[in-house]
Amino acid sequence: MASTRNRNTAGDFRQEQMAKEKFSNYYSYEKSNFYGVPETSYFAGNGLGCAKVAHRNLSSNYCDIETQLFGIGSTNLVNPMPEVKPDIYQLKTAHIADKLPVVAVSKFTPDANQRPMWLN
Repeated sequence: MASTRNRNTAGDFRQEQMAKEKFSNYYSYEKSNFYGVPETSYFAGNGLGCAKVAHRNLSSNYCDIETQLFGIGSTNLVNPMPEVKPDIYQLKTAHIADKLPVVAVSKFTPDANQRPMWLN
């Protein structure tokens, strides 16, 4: 029996594929303002709270590292997973406040002839 719906025509199939591709390109465009990759990445420094850094900005083989950390394929006895050597990027740290120097006191030595008083 022949289908009478427009979904099965070649033109509608192409239109649906173009819509899916356009949707995919919008969310995966690397220079997008909302969903893209930042041009530079820094670790949070003095005066900043913790920040998120995208996994692709930390190392070049982030997927292999994550696979090994989660133990994916660790029980495969036919094709064992090779040892992963991480290729980690050296990111700079962004400081927005100067850190005050730390003053360390010399080692405390109590006198032998004194006893601590309760609630002194």
